[in-house]
Amino acid sequence: MVFKAVLITLAVLTAVAIAVAAAAPAGTPWPPQADDLQLDPVALSSAERAQVLGGKIVLRAVADPGRKGRTYEAIGTLPGTLDEVLAVILDYRHYHEFMPRVERIVVTDEGPMVSLVEQHLRLPLGTRRRYRLRYTARRGADGCRVDWVQVPWPEVPASQTVAETSGHWQVAPDACGALLAVYHVYTEPGHVPLGMTGLAMSLSKHDLPKIIEAIRHRLRPAANPPSIRD
Repeated sequence: MVFKAVLITLAVLTAVAIAVAAAAPAGTPWPPQADDLQLDPVALSSAERAQVLGGKIVLRAVADPGRKGRTYEAIGTLPGTLDEVLAVILDYRHYHEFMPRVERIVVTDEGPMVSLVEQHLRLPLGTRRRYRLRYTARRGADGCRVDWVQVPWPEVPASQTVAETSGHWQVAPDACGALLAVYHVYTEPGHVPLGMTGLAMSLSKHDLPKIIEAIRHRLRPAANPPSIRD
């Protein structure tokens, strides 16, 4: 009887904990704040800084020696507060509504910091790819970072996925007070038919600014008309 009473008590306490978490105020930061979050410095030339503060999005290649794929980053400012931006970035379930090339999303596991997400993409040249990503979100006092890495999805043939992809979002106020977003991504597509890997990579590269534009539009739809998603 004592053992049964203990189990009932634990069940009640667990239910209360779940209810309290679900009833958290809308303004509660998600994920919880991490005091040890270290953000990467963002180096911009004077010309790039002028472009970014003027509303443009800077796209540039990033040296990544020893890796077969290519690394790029898009940098631009975002409207709204840090919590508003983070809420949009973490809204994986609705990526297909506003993110370029995203055709379908399945969230298989979701937590306050780590989520497992299956993405189905419609890419240039009429190809489709799907892969599984593990997102890790961290929020500090002055910024946030969301990293993702590809994780195994054994059921998917190599011809229907990419060899490797990873990257991160980093968002923080810059010295001028603007909310600066960096979208950094590495991609190694693997085999692309007809020897058109270079063309596919080039087209994908030029899609990257549309991702920041999509976040802008999601935050302030009236002030930021959407660009073509595909």
